[in-house]
Amino acid sequence: MRYFMSIIPPDDVAERTIAPGFDTEMGTWLEKSIASGELISTGGLKPASMGKCVAGHSGKVVATDGPFAEAKEVIGGYIVFEAPDMDGAVALASKFMQMHIDYGLPDTTFEIREIAGGANY
Repeated sequence: MRYFMSIIPPDDVAERTIAPGFDTEMGTWLEKSIASGELISTGGLKPASMGKCVAGHSGKVVATDGPFAEAKEVIGGYIVFEAPDMDGAVALASKFMQMHIDYGLPDTTFEIREIAGGANY
């Protein structure tokens, strides 16, 4: 099954010092996950202040600039991965979370949701 994981960093992530070696550890994890077929796609997102919101209001399309006041948590990145079930998805996310904890980002949150239908290939 395919899962989508939102990465929600701590509010002060820009001011934090990440321990040396995080990029190397992340690269190794990504390479292994791609090789195993678990990792489908991943990426970081630019700040919400650089984003747009497109919504339908009263039958009209309205585009607004970020940041988005109604958002309590801002998504900083995403991962799409394969896992046999939700337990497997949580196990994969837990390994990724431990890496974040080990390198100075213990307040990161991941939201995992199974992808239901759509262009899931």
